[in-house]
Amino acid sequence: MKKFIKIMTGFMNRMAQDHVSAFAAQAAFFILMSFVPFLMLLLPLVTYVSITKDMVVEILLQIMPDAGDFRSFLLSIIQEVYDKSTAIVPISAVFTLWSAGKGLQGLTNGVNAIYHVKETRNYVVTRIRSALYTLIFILAVISSLILLVFGNSIQKLLTKYIPTLAKVTAYVIGMRTAVSLVVLALIFLMIYKFLPNRKTSFRSQIPGAVVSAVAWSLFSLGFSVYLDYYDGFSNMYGSLTTIILVLLWLYFCMYIVLIGAEINAYFEERLRRLHQMASELIRSEYQGLLKGIRENDTEEKKMTEKETTEKKEL
Repeated sequence: MKKFIKIMTGFMNRMAQDHVSAFAAQAAFFILMSFVPFLMLLLPLVTYVSITKDMVVEILLQIMPDAGDFRSFLLSIIQEVYDKSTAIVPISAVFTLWSAGKGLQGLTNGVNAIYHVKETRNYVVTRIRSALYTLIFILAVISSLILLVFGNSIQKLLTKYIPTLAKVTAYVIGMRTAVSLVVLALIFLMIYKFLPNRKTSFRSQIPGAVVSAVAWSLFSLGFSVYLDYYDGFSNMYGSLTTIILVLLWLYFCMYIVLIGAEINAYFEERLRRLHQMASELIRSEYQGLLKGIRENDTEEKKMTEKETTEKKEL
């Protein structure tokens, strides 16, 4: 128990030193700023696959709290964006990529601080990377929407032409919540792998990605239940309640993402120390073994010389 408390104390001290709270607030603010232009870019694209705004709301609520304030907030924004002309797409694309880059920059600054690396990459390159990640996320959302809407049709086609995959497809479609959890874990894995200015393996980032995905889902569920039974926020903030709630939810979600990075960094450091200790132990043992071999060789050489001398005297 004392060892666990010591580990948790060290972990909390590390989070305080890395200013996780400040970076979570920065990322939450800029991600909220990018949300509307992101939808302005996403929604005109999903209309080409016969998806309604209600379906978009349902898929977004897979990762957000399913509470009345959040649902009405999403519906109002999506309805307004749906009413806009698709001619806005080029303009919204530029603004979306800029604002999404700012949101990702907040996360990048956070994970760089957590992994104790400095940002040395070119500004234009980081913007291009941010745009690429935004497009990947849009494709992931559209894929999830297609699975939600056309899941049964896909299952029928596979049953007809590839019967061996029918059961697997039915299982995946039936486990949509688990699929969304896996998608979250993959997104976090990409964040931990590619956002910080360092090279690392996918395998070393899996623990933090899994913990963050599970914690994100549980927190969103708990936040939704809390809002259903407690309306103190509306009494305190009035008409600003929805914006405050969204910011609060985003802040804690970004906090969870950065905690996942801290978990990876913490265990990487401990493994590095263990590896260093093991290397030093092996080196010392090897040096001791070599020293023993040399001493044995010296003793054998002396014995041989002594025997040779004695034979000559005889």
